[in-house]
Amino acid sequence: MSPRPAQPAAAAEAKKAAIIAAALGQIVDRGPTAVRMADVAKAVGMSVGTVQYYFGSRDALLAAAFSAHSDAVLKDIADMANPDGKNTGEGTEASSPRSRLHAAFTAVHEVGNHGQRSRIWIELVTAARTHASLQDCVDSVFEGWRSLFSRIIGDGIRTGDFTLYGLTVTEVVDTFIAIIDGFDLAAVAGQGTEPTTMARILGSTAHGLLSGGSAGAAATHPDPHNPVRS
Repeated sequence: MSPRPAQPAAAAEAKKAAIIAAALGQIVDRGPTAVRMADVAKAVGMSVGTVQYYFGSRDALLAAAFSAHSDAVLKDIADMANPDGKNTGEGTEASSPRSRLHAAFTAVHEVGNHGQRSRIWIELVTAARTHASLQDCVDSVFEGWRSLFSRIIGDGIRTGDFTLYGLTVTEVVDTFIAIIDGFDLAAVAGQGTEPTTMARILGSTAHGLLSGGSAGAAATHPDPHNPVRS
């Protein structure tokens, strides 16, 4: 077989991105174990040979798709750390820690398409149990969430916005992540939560854990514009 003619790098990257997007769509529709190269090729409107040319094998394609999705999620999480669009270094953002935490909670459902993101996340965590090469994708997403919330809470403690009551920063952060994962699982099960409700639940939880108030009182008197009150 003669080698394929060279093509501009931008065109090759565009084709690879289209193939990955089609693979992610197939993962959502079928689950990764049922995805076939032929299905991806049909979905993207290319030949199987073209898909194989860029990714070699089904397993390599799935790994690339999960990795690309994780990278996109991490980028969205990083953007959440700076809701005013400024990145001026550790602890120096123009927005207060309270505002940044509120913005992060409000944007949770905007990290990718929530329905698709939730399904891919569940499939990725499941696949990583039997494909060790995918564990780095899982770990990086967890670390992205942990880094985001730890940084905001740490800044808030230093400025006096937040006070810890009973739990460590790590435990508070893991509580937020567990709630977000619960929202994702519910979405996959067809029991999705409204975005405003997600933000309110996370905000009420933060109020109880970081400002010394009663979580029950926060839920009874929600303030969507100021979810963490001191």
